[in-house]
Amino acid sequence: MTDSGTGAIDVVLKTLGNMRMVDLAPKLERGIPRWPTHPHLTIDKAVTHEHDGYYCQAIMMAEHTGAHVDAPAHMLPDRMDRTIDTFRPDHLFTSAVLYDFSDRDLKPGDLITADMLRAYEEKSGVKVGEGEIAIVNYGWRKRYWRTDSKAQWYVLNAPGMSEDACEFFRERKVKAVATDTVAAETAIIDGVPQANPGHMKSWLPHDILIIEMLTNLEQLTPRSLFMAMPLHIDEGSGSPIRPVAFCPN
Repeated sequence: MTDSGTGAIDVVLKTLGNMRMVDLAPKLERGIPRWPTHPHLTIDKAVTHEHDGYYCQAIMMAEHTGAHVDAPAHMLPDRMDRTIDTFRPDHLFTSAVLYDFSDRDLKPGDLITADMLRAYEEKSGVKVGEGEIAIVNYGWRKRYWRTDSKAQWYVLNAPGMSEDACEFFRERKVKAVATDTVAAETAIIDGVPQANPGHMKSWLPHDILIIEMLTNLEQLTPRSLFMAMPLHIDEGSGSPIRPVAFCPN
């Protein structure tokens, strides 16, 4: 006799097994691009087989290193009640809709507008809805990500979104907005951040989380199942995540 719980688990496993998984997290490695005021990612082989009989690395990094999520407390001093540990672990388990602008050859400072989002929906036939995650692919990570001496260009320059684009997603009542850049909607030109209406007005004040520095977005289908969990960091302004998307074959 099979209990109902096991049956439900089997159905979920079979469904996911028939889908294509896309890893959306860049590898955490030395030289990874970082926000200029954040500490370098440090990975130290602190314990070795030869010296200690087993192997273990020590890691030091900012909460916003690699693929990560921003909580409202990150930018809003009056929202310290909404640190990352106040959100459910499964908060980012939901469907996601892709807005792919990687073919636009965007430049630093270029902005995605609400009209561009509407036009993309007309073309793709898919619209993000309440409780879903909007994923915006600028094509930035694929074009400019590197880990050598020129790695920082990726974070010192970026396209972004206009205020009406940020409001577009707020009005749709999305759960989060995700991008492949370091600061989501914030355009950056030669190291100077431009307006950040998502962080300060449209998203974080409304508990819409912000996910940044994703990879492999070109492999996504128009709609996918998104899964990511933040670390359970006490009073965390955000957290590294290991996001994945399950796409229909």
